[in-house]
Amino acid sequence: MKQSPSLTERHRGSPGGEAPTPVLATAWCAAVAAGALLTLSGPGAPWHSALTFAFLAAAPGGAVALALAGLDPWSRAVAALGAALAVNTLVAQALLMLGAWSARTGVVAVGAAGWLVLTWLLAGRLVRRRRPARERVG
Repeated sequence: MKQSPSLTERHRGSPGGEAPTPVLATAWCAAVAAGALLTLSGPGAPWHSALTFAFLAAAPGGAVALALAGLDPWSRAVAALGAALAVNTLVAQALLMLGAWSARTGVVAVGAAGWLVLTWLLAGRLVRRRRPARERVG
């Protein structure tokens, strides 16, 4: 009887495991973007808070998940969830200490934090590509 491969063995060949279907990824990105836009435009829709929560979880978490593409999917998901929780907590604490708390400033600050992580990731990849092969370690 053949044993089924473990989760790590199944995803060992591809960095980050299997990608979600493009339709699912597009729908998720649209929902996250709608959450940010609804928060910035003001309340009014009944699904406003749910989409805002999706944005607050996905912006920093997605950036960290992209940065950790070499890990297996479960490890990446746990790290991304932890990073999203940490970023949201730090942003909320900073805005409360400054007396500037509102849903709009929170969304802008969390989006900026996710953007900074993503920019750092892309800049690091660009620097690694430009470095000649003989200078690379490993």
